[in-house]
Amino acid sequence: MRLPADITSDHFYQYFRQKPENWLGAALDICLDHGLPVDIIEPVTDGSNLVASVDDRYIVKIFPPFHRHQWESEHRTLQHLAGKTSVPIPDLIAHGERDGWTYVIMSKLSGIMLEKVWEGCTMQEKTDMLHQTGRIMSEIHSLPVGDLTNLEPRWQDFIRRQCDTFPARHRRFGMPEWLLRDLDTYVNGALPALPPDPEKVILTGEYTPFNLLADKTETGSWVISGMIDFGDAMTGFREYDLLGPCTFLCAGNPVLLRALLHGYGYADTQNDPALGRRLMLLLILHRYSNLNMQIRIAGWQEQAASLEELEQLVFPV
Repeated sequence: MRLPADITSDHFYQYFRQKPENWLGAALDICLDHGLPVDIIEPVTDGSNLVASVDDRYIVKIFPPFHRHQWESEHRTLQHLAGKTSVPIPDLIAHGERDGWTYVIMSKLSGIMLEKVWEGCTMQEKTDMLHQTGRIMSEIHSLPVGDLTNLEPRWQDFIRRQCDTFPARHRRFGMPEWLLRDLDTYVNGALPALPPDPEKVILTGEYTPFNLLADKTETGSWVISGMIDFGDAMTGFREYDLLGPCTFLCAGNPVLLRALLHGYGYADTQNDPALGRRLMLLLILHRYSNLNMQIRIAGWQEQAASLEELEQLVFPV
């Protein structure tokens, strides 16, 4: 089965993402090309690319041409991290190109997407899993960057580009008037707080409930059991990786935020307003910044009346 070499993002989402019958044949061919026998192949609806589960053992992920940079990050980061993490990540079985599209074949990890169980977890389980997440993040940040340093985007170029585009992005997503009013002033005032040339670490951007897997221990407690999806990996300032768990999981709870930071290795003396300012700035500049989706605090638009107040609400350090 052939895939169209010339495709727009709209056509991709309408004709492929929503209609697995239009691409599952290509996923099957990819498996057979690599000598993998297939009994059952099923689409996986999560993610921004085409994903199929094969015999509940493998994952085939197909990237359209306009997501080639994600394929680069995915297969190179999986290769780089192989055997170096305490938390399981997929084994890269194969990667390649077909009809101008790119793909990876990976092992399928056990566990349930954390998003599906988080609300039902006890406070102790949430605290423990955020401490564990901080520890995993610190572990990966301590690894040598190696040749991942040339993954796109480069950190300084990324920050410059985000500084050019963030006002239009937040207007497009319908942010409150008070936020839009103060946006430029806040960002210009906070930018000097970012180190101009930080030590580069491996940023996976995947410490979110959509990319962390959970499983139960013998005692019945939920723990982090795996991490998936490295299509947004790059290198840069370490605190950028804190945004996912801070917003989606801590949700303004100081106990949970403290657990994450302690797991990472922050001392209490490092949890100060300067950290909150940097994190709020990075959240505004995030490549997928959409505060209505990321800030999981009910009624935050009414609870804050300025970006300074929002910073204290989301990052109560």
